[in-house]
Amino acid sequence: MPTRREVLRAAARGALWLPPLARIARAAPAEPLRQIAAGRGIQFGTYIHDGYLGHNDAYEALIVRETALIASSSLLWQEIAPAPDRTDFSRVDKVDGWASAHQLVLRGSVLVWWKSAPRWFADLPSRDAAVKAVEGYIAAMCQHFAGRIQSWDVVNEAIKIHDGRADRLRRCVFIDKIGPDYLDIAFRAARAANPKTPLVYNEFDLELDLREHIQKRRALLDVIDGFKKRGTPIDAIGLQSHLSTEGMAHFDEKLFSGFLRELTDRGLAILITENDVIDRSAPSDIVARDEAVAAVYRRYLDVALANPAVKTVINWGLTDRDSWIDTTNPETRRGDGLAPRPLPFDDQLRPKPAYFAIAEALANAPPR
Repeated sequence: MPTRREVLRAAARGALWLPPLARIARAAPAEPLRQIAAGRGIQFGTYIHDGYLGHNDAYEALIVRETALIASSSLLWQEIAPAPDRTDFSRVDKVDGWASAHQLVLRGSVLVWWKSAPRWFADLPSRDAAVKAVEGYIAAMCQHFAGRIQSWDVVNEAIKIHDGRADRLRRCVFIDKIGPDYLDIAFRAARAANPKTPLVYNEFDLELDLREHIQKRRALLDVIDGFKKRGTPIDAIGLQSHLSTEGMAHFDEKLFSGFLRELTDRGLAILITENDVIDRSAPSDIVARDEAVAAVYRRYLDVALANPAVKTVINWGLTDRDSWIDTTNPETRRGDGLAPRPLPFDDQLRPKPAYFAIAEALANAPPR
């Protein structure tokens, strides 16, 4: 059986049929999502599979039509610096060049993430060497892309409630090699190297009234307050917003709105950075399932976009064939064995109810 990576490569070579853009345009609203969003002072974007670029005209046309900014895994540290003495920007420069050619903005996702640390980082001989590596990498990235990045996710997923630390920080290679102040070091290095680009802390599981989400929101506010006390620069919080049809039973609109206000009261902007919907518990019937997924998007975005500090909305992919939510992932696999349908377009690039739900939420958002 081919791996997901092999399937994606096959798709990039054009092995999967895709409909012409004209068919998409007739089915979709006259205004694309990026234009609807822009009318309310919001930027709409998506994560892309950069392997498709230059190989799949219909996919590229969809991205260009619907989005204003893109995120790509080509910016990860392990991709840029596979060895301590080698830095390779060729892959990400290709993505950046494609984005610039189509008047799209590239988002900086992500500088420091426990999953993307290169293997060699763990073998560094001392704390000083680890700090130097983090600072050097951040400086190189920020300087290379100076003036071309919408915002930087400086640190991603640093909090883990049940990891045995009193500060609720995740045990990871950065904690091991540097200590909890690796967050301050990263944000200060990013500000020094790129003073005008907004700096973001990005995190998941912040939306629901579940105990762990409540504790994680409190831990995040503690991190922010610590930054403020120590003079560490931060401009915004990224809410990943990986939602699910079953999880929305625990979505309390007032509680979530209150959390957003706590962020804005601290002078921070808010970005929705990785929005999608796991449909594991939704009906097998496609029509009913698509409506359930659309309802999640609409309910969540209506609450989030009511706060004018939310000026960026990024989907974690536009089409079902691009998603991490698939039949191989135990977190997302459906019991009936059917392929998930988590994103606004299906695997043939046809708009689904989720697309129209997102469009309506953007159109109804108060102007920024």
